[in-house]
Amino acid sequence: MKIYIIKSHDGSILGKDLEWLDGSDANQVYSAQHRDIALNQLIELNAKDIHLRAGIIECEADKKGRPVLLLEASAIESNAPANIDQTNAA
Repeated sequence: MKIYIIKSHDGSILGKDLEWLDGSDANQVYSAQHRDIALNQLIELNAKDIHLRAGIIECEADKKGRPVLLLEASAIESNAPANIDQTNAA
């Protein structure tokens, strides 16, 4: 099943309480089953903050209706090494 979430330019995800989250808890993420509902929410957010740069992201939902894209991203981040030595980076 496809669902739609709202993501800001800095990578924050809109939560159910209309606060910007880091997306680590998929249970708290705002999602809509229809793109037009997510678009209406985005328009309301833009009316409150005219400098907001956010977009609608389509992703798959798991059986509980949570965004799968976020669940996979958080699993990858939790498996990544915490300290990466970048002293030789160009």
